Amino acid sequence: MPGTLFVVATPIGNLEDITLRALRILKEVDLIAAEDTRRTRKLLTHYGISKPMVSLREHNEAREAAKLIGRLERGENVALVSDAGTPGIADPGARAVRAIKAAGLPVSPIPGPSAVTAAISVAGLDSDSFTFGGFAPRTEAAKDSWLRDLTEEGRPFIFLESPHRVKTTLAACSKICVERQITICRELTKLHETLVVWEINGSAIDNYDGEFTVVVSGSSDSNVVDRQSAISLHDDIIRLTNLIVATDVIPLEASFAAVAAGFGLRARDVRNLVKKANISAKRQKDAQS
Repeated sequence: MPGTLFVVATPIGNLEDITLRALRILKEVDLIAAEDTRRTRKLLTHYGISKPMVSLREHNEAREAAKLIGRLERGENVALVSDAGTPGIADPGARAVRAIKAAGLPVSPIPGPSAVTAAISVAGLDSDSFTFGGFAPRTEAAKDSWLRDLTEEGRPFIFLESPHRVKTTLAACSKICVERQITICRELTKLHETLVVWEINGSAIDNYDGEFTVVVSGSSDSNVVDRQSAISLHDDIIRLTNLIVATDVIPLEASFAAVAAGFGLRARDVRNLVKKANISAKRQKDAQS
């Protein structure tokens, strides 16, 4: 009988933030695959757990996944953990999980701590729906484009940032995420935990050391309509866009943006609708000829 890969969430800071089930699994498995064995050993030592460990990081994930498959096929149970939070969410683990599932072996989640849910819970937002952006891109151009895409969603969004890049990322937010409340969570659940609500009109925080989770509120623009409702009017959107394009006065991308603004959509929503409609019309025409 094959073993099971348990994907175990571990504390994001405070070592007490671990479930009883997670502790039991860590005690019972034959092997722990850890992002950083030194970090995980501190957790295990705190709870008096001694288990063999292997390192499973981004650069060796594919190779180690193949080794784990062999051990699972021999009936061993394995726990997969990251440095903090849940493996595979802005952390290594997803490729290993895919490979193990593809091999027909069982995978079981052991849920627990998450910086994302911890941050959204203290932001005070209506969060029936939100977007998780992972880590911000490194370059200025990519970061600006990424922020624009997130703000166009209209929903609250959350992202992670490292201490040496958070200052420039918040500066980009000040240009793009206008009229949004930003909740900056620094060192969540740790000794020096700090929560700052920042209206974009001044300095954000004094201390940029530590790990950051940032929550940006949704759009407060009452003219933004539900995107799915607007897309249901696709015939009107396509017709209006084609009329504007046919005038040959406004550039194509500007036409998409103009129509999008009127329907509370993103320009790329309009672009995709028109593209699909044109492809469908061409196929029908070709079929009739």
